[in-house]
Amino acid sequence: MRSEDKNLIIATIILCMVIAVIAPFIASNNPDGLEKSADKLMSNPDTEPVIQSPLPEYTIEPLGKQGEILAMIMGILVTLILAYIVGVLLKRRNPPQGSKEKNN
Repeated sequence: MRSEDKNLIIATIILCMVIAVIAPFIASNNPDGLEKSADKLMSNPDTEPVIQSPLPEYTIEPLGKQGEILAMIMGILVTLILAYIVGVLLKRRNPPQGSKEKNN
């Protein structure tokens, strides 16, 4: 991996973490459009979901705002790890052109 690529990835991760720390303090307490639309469309909004969210309402309840920050950081890390794994698997499946010649 080139040095410029590594620097870009590091800068992006740092930016994501800064947003995760700031977001709970500037987020609105009003429901978002998706939540509002779901409430309008659901015939019985009190039904239980088929799959429970690991972090409902994007927070860890006993921790307050720190729980929201921690939930966002955990979400970012899980997403980055999954994206990395998918990238590695795709790279193995479709090696770059010329890589077979270099290995022989």
